[in-house]
Amino acid sequence: MVTPTEKQKAKHRRYLAAGENIMAIFGVSDRYYFLMMLLTFPLSVFLIGLPYFLKVVHLKHTKTYIFTDRRVLIIDGMFSIKLTSAPYDKISHITVREDFFKNLILGVGDITIHTAGPTPVEIDIVKVGHPMQVKNLLEELMFKEKKEVFHV
Repeated sequence: MVTPTEKQKAKHRRYLAAGENIMAIFGVSDRYYFLMMLLTFPLSVFLIGLPYFLKVVHLKHTKTYIFTDRRVLIIDGMFSIKLTSAPYDKISHITVREDFFKNLILGVGDITIHTAGPTPVEIDIVKVGHPMQVKNLLEELMFKEKKEVFHV
């Protein structure tokens, strides 16, 4: 999880509403990316691992997760962008998956955000480092948002 730099804030400003601030920006874990590149690159030379190698590169460069002071944003894509937004007050619960070997070797896990409403949606945050810390930050932001709504 990364505190955003000014360059990142400027790059992602177009996705924000007026007065909205970025609290955290992250993507696929660097450790996951590095280890998967080490494993798949030698096989990609023989074309056996090329599809998986390209999948890992694509995943690293196309997934961006942003927590603002109001909502969660998932930006997916490089040339064509798919933007998914979930306001904190619409999140009903969060599921964290930490597979033993993925967590032990790669240090990654997956998070699913479940939203409430007439058409509930599940939003997946995949292959992030320290998923429990990400979940805790998300819950803190949700709590802060609910607290502000009730005190206004």
